[in-house]
Amino acid sequence: MIVKVYENAEAYLIDYEAVLLEQEAVSQLVLYDAYKSRQNPDEFVGLFGVVVDGDSTILHFSNIPPRYLSVYIDDDSKDIRLAAVLLADYMADNQILPEGLNAKLEVCEAFIEQFKMKVKCTFAERMTMDIMEIRQVNDIRPAEGSTRLAIPDEVKLFTEWMIQFQIEALAKEIDYESALVSISKLINNDKLYVFENSEKLVVSMAAATRQLANGIAISYVYTPEEYRGMGYGATNIYNISRKYLDEGNEFCTLFVDKKNMLSKRAYEKVGYYTIDDMYEYRLLQV
Repeated sequence: MIVKVYENAEAYLIDYEAVLLEQEAVSQLVLYDAYKSRQNPDEFVGLFGVVVDGDSTILHFSNIPPRYLSVYIDDDSKDIRLAAVLLADYMADNQILPEGLNAKLEVCEAFIEQFKMKVKCTFAERMTMDIMEIRQVNDIRPAEGSTRLAIPDEVKLFTEWMIQFQIEALAKEIDYESALVSISKLINNDKLYVFENSEKLVVSMAAATRQLANGIAISYVYTPEEYRGMGYGATNIYNISRKYLDEGNEFCTLFVDKKNMLSKRAYEKVGYYTIDDMYEYRLLQV
């Protein structure tokens, strides 16, 4: 079993893009990193590679700071813990410190245990997520109102919502300027969608973030507390998902906190179903 590293995303995708596309929603973090790096190699500089055992590829990985190290399991019939240990050894021996780690729990545990043996550091669990996918929307009774694109005049409101989303969903704080830049970019690229209720009040938001080869990821799903439980968020997700599926995407995908059963049930009513899970750990100190 060995770690095989690629000099650039283009070379990696030539060998493995077809394999990653077989489970596109599950491999999306690695795949998206590779697409971004291939498109802008000077801006998105990172590490791509696989752990292989003979002719069998066990796992794929990408590491483009400040994004986390992302790991996708290709063959779970093999010893994925040993593969994770070898990846940890490679990164520690080459003094590559990931910002954090996104992977299956078994991979996270093995990687972190081994990495900490070689590098003085600590990791903290941030999120446990289910990866959900939709290929056809269900017939639902939507909340009264409509979904539309956010406009530049609303940037301050949604910047505040972005900060609240980061605190509630990701258990981290984000500074105002960073949130402002993110929201402005989403608005300017026509990727931020908001739901207006029957009284023309903006009550929920969500963004189309990662465009993949055959599908798109939805994120930043947020409804202020005073508007929750009224179906606004689910209706917004329903409208966005239907739009992108109607436009030719084979699927939409999103991540949901395993502990957030209310959101998960709302997505299931729309037509989403769980296809895998992922754990997120942050490297705290060195």
